[in-house]
Amino acid sequence: MTKKKKKESWKEKRRNAAIKHQKVLEAERLRREREPKKSKGWSRSKVLSVVFLASFVLVIGGYAAWQNAQPQPNESELPSLYMLTDSDFSEFRGKVVVVDCFATWCQPCLQELPHLAQIHEKYSSSEVVVISVGSSGDSAIGLRQFKQDHNMTWMVARDTVGVFDKYNVQYIPTLVILSQSGSVHFQKSSVVDASMLSSEVDALLGG
Repeated sequence: MTKKKKKESWKEKRRNAAIKHQKVLEAERLRREREPKKSKGWSRSKVLSVVFLASFVLVIGGYAAWQNAQPQPNESELPSLYMLTDSDFSEFRGKVVVVDCFATWCQPCLQELPHLAQIHEKYSSSEVVVISVGSSGDSAIGLRQFKQDHNMTWMVARDTVGVFDKYNVQYIPTLVILSQSGSVHFQKSSVVDASMLSSEVDALLGG
């Protein structure tokens, strides 16, 4: 015989419905807990980023304002540049010519300046000419200011005649030494020290 299914009372139905409702609420609570919590307001990293950006803008703005407030150089007080006539340096025939191809923004070029100064002081201007040729990307006033700031007592010129192209300058600094006849005796694309320069110049002078 089949056992008769017991009929639920009204109280049992109400209790079972309450249990189901509680399970639904519990499931909903668990689902909400598993979801990533939405950030309320800005996180600490965002706040720090904004503060850093604001500080950076203030520093840059302050520096720009300071630069504008500085007295601008009087062009008439800056040293003059040498005006080249051609890329062969034909005006210096009969002399050894040390040509320094550089740019004002080039850091290695700065390292070469003391060595060029030694060569300029060591040899007579009647035998050896030292000339630094700035890239055509440098302005004339920028080169003049650079010459003054770094106490370059030798000639400084702007490449208005294609010196960089003539000697296929790919990297700076590039040092070119021309013989008394104008031919290339030595060329190197890196910082060349005074001892190496002296050795090459002496070879041309027969010293």
